[in-house]
Amino acid sequence: MKQSIRSWIDDLASVIFPRVCEVCGRSLAHGEQILCLECLTDMPRTGIASDAFTQMHIRLASPGLPVEKAASWFYYYRDSPYAKLIQQAKYNGRPRLARTLGRMFATEIAPTGFFDGIDVITPVPLATLKFIIRGYNQAKEIALGISDATGLPVEKMLHARRHSTQTRRTSYQRWINTRGVYTVSKHHTPDSRHILLVDDVMTTGATTLSCLTALHTASPAARISVATLALVRGEKRCVGGRG
Repeated sequence: MKQSIRSWIDDLASVIFPRVCEVCGRSLAHGEQILCLECLTDMPRTGIASDAFTQMHIRLASPGLPVEKAASWFYYYRDSPYAKLIQQAKYNGRPRLARTLGRMFATEIAPTGFFDGIDVITPVPLATLKFIIRGYNQAKEIALGISDATGLPVEKMLHARRHSTQTRRTSYQRWINTRGVYTVSKHHTPDSRHILLVDDVMTTGATTLSCLTALHTASPAARISVATLALVRGEKRCVGGRG
């Protein structure tokens, strides 16, 4: 009964507010969500979802900070229509979009076995002021979407102090800007679990590396994998990480 009511509400909402593809703007057909079939098919996928050595591992390579698995759904190009997926989810008050994208991403890569052996998901955090302004953390919404698809729990392990934006910074500047930004909550020790660290986009790797450092410092026995919705292609690795 509840399901039929929800379906009726969704149908009514689609009439009042027609559902359109977030990439091309075409009306979505029944069964399509967020993306039309054509745009979903044409998505510039990275093909990265494994423990094999990938360009993500290269960006995060640092002594004493091993990354087990790495995954990213699609390549991010600033002028690509697919960049709108990240921009809308991050800046335009669309937490539901971020969560749906996370769920779609996880559903697509789950058959590869990527989530096998992972115990818990933790998102890259936002500084308090940014969270207040935005109203939500897009990385957490993506993590919740992955949780919806996999059943893995989401746990907030990391905190972020205020720091300036990473936008338009060089790789070295991104690394400097994120040093010491992230700390682990005293109430959520990583211990020896296998943690999946989730974010929206990996650029050079500085933000991810800073989070890895915090998690490994708190618990050297922790095993960590990384997943992002998007990956900026062709970024040279900075002296220590990404943004």
